[in-house]
Parts: sequence; structure tokens; C-alpha cells
Amino acid sequence: MIERFLKNIAVFIVLLIGLNFLLFFLIKGFYIRDYNDVNLNYSSFLLADSHGTPLGDFTEIHNVHNFSGQSDSYLDMERKLNFLVRNTQVEKIYISVDDHTLSPTREDQNNLDRSAYYTNSNDYANYLEYLQEKYLFYYCVFLNDRYSLIIKNFLQNEMFNFSKWGGVRSKSTWESLSNVQQEQISQDRINNYFEAQAPSDKMSESLKRIIFICKDQDIELIGLRFPLSKTYVDLLNEESYDADSILTSYNFPIIDYDSLYLEQDSLFRDMDHLDRKGGEKFAKILFGKKKDNSLS
Repeated sequence: MIERFLKNIAVFIVLLIGLNFLLFFLIKGFYIRDYNDVNLNYSSFLLADSHGTPLGDFTEIHNVHNFSGQSDSYLDMERKLNFLVRNTQVEKIYISVDDHTLSPTREDQNNLDRSAYYTNSNDYANYLEYLQEKYLFYYCVFLNDRYSLIIKNFLQNEMFNFSKWGGVRSKSTWESLSNVQQEQISQDRINNYFEAQAPSDKMSESLKRIIFICKDQDIELIGLRFPLSKTYVDLLNEESYDADSILTSYNFPIIDYDSLYLEQDSLFRDMDHLDRKGGEKFAKILFGKKKDNSLS
């Protein structure tokens, strides 16, 4: 009986490992994707959340590697910066300091499960935490709550939604939306980012650690404010968690381009993100020789 029981346990474990492998393959394809890709042959890097992703590889024309990640928080950017310092010669960092980047929502809406890939044991309080974050939660699908949500979303909205099979998914462009639609979507985004009155202490402290790393490593640090649509700017008014003020308090410059394309909705995919065409155009302006919007 005991031998049979142990055999059944062994078979169950093998099946569980096999299922975990298949599900992780799914996660890697639909969630992790190219998050682990970084080119260390550059000395200048762009660290940003989804505001930086539309610039794509256009930054590399100007010898800057785009290390942005959708939903990246300053905690994720800090991990990436530490990884860069350990593995290559870093001379310059461009970092997003938009109005929302210190939002408390970033404590939940981030990539800590993915950016664990870039960590080592020195980035954690103890070795057990390192093993959990770097390996256990990263590779074991059943222990990662976000992975479960990704798989559930895939099964509900992708695999069994036959209308999406074999076709091109159309999405309304920002400029094609009515003023009422633009205002409603923009207000929803603002409500999400600025629900709390005060900025996140965790994000603020992480940004300060990024500053200290750059100071210690003699890295040129430049804050960057990305272009926004006119509708979003009008509704945003004075709402801001002032991440740029933290950089200026340490005498680092800010390049402010949030008003660059206020009359060009055709360059946006939504209220505060450029589309690919806008990203290409912005990369030329941002990394060109003239930077008239620099604020010290």
C-alpha cells in the first residue's frame, strides 16, 4: 500500500511539473514575452513605463537602448539599473518622471514578478526572499497569483473567443474618438492614477535610490516627461505627484515634452501614450542635438 501510494505521489508530481512547464510556456509567450531582452552593447538607456515603449527600437538609431516596460514602476527600474551597473558600462540614463509615476497605484500595478529576472541576492533582505522572488514565484505558475490571472484571461478572452482567430483586431484610434469619449476615457485614467492625495512612499524612496546609484556610479541622469494629448492635459489640470521635483532637488535636469503634441491627436494611441508613428517622431526630437525643453 505504501509503495503504491508513493508511486501515485511520484506520478502526480511528474504530471504537475509537466503542467507547470506547459503553463509557463504560455506565460512566457503572452506575458513575459520580450521583457527579459536587453542589449548591453549600449552605454545610454531609457527607463520608463508604457510611455516609453512606443519609441521601440527607434532609440537605438541615436545609440540609446530602450529598456522601458509596460507598467514598470520605479522599483522595477531600480532593479534594471542595478542589473545594468553590474553587467555593463552605463554613462547615461533617461528616466520617466511623469505626473503619475509616484502614484500609489504603482505599488500594485507593476512588474515585480517579471523584473525579478534582473535581480541577484544582493537586492533582497535575505537569501530566502531571493529564492522565492527570483525562482519560486517566477517559474512556479501555481504560486504566482498574477500568472493565474493571465491564464484565466487567455482562456476567457483569447482561446475561446473564436471571433479573434485569424483576423486583425481593430482598435479605434485616439483621433477618431468623439470629444465626449476622449474626456470619459481620460477622466477614468486620471481617477485611477490620482485617487490618493499623497505620492507613494515606496515609489519615492525607490526613485531616490535610483538617484543615489547614479551619483555613486557617476551616471548622467536625465528626467523625462512624455507627450500627452490635449484632452488629457486639460482634464489633468494641476494633478501631479511631482516626481520631477525629486530629481531637480538633487540638481538633475528634466526634459519636459508633455505639451509637445497637444494639437496632434493622430500621433497618439490613447490619451497619454504615443502610437508607433508618434514614438518614431518623438525619438528623433528627444535624442536630437537640440533639447530646448530642458529644465534645470
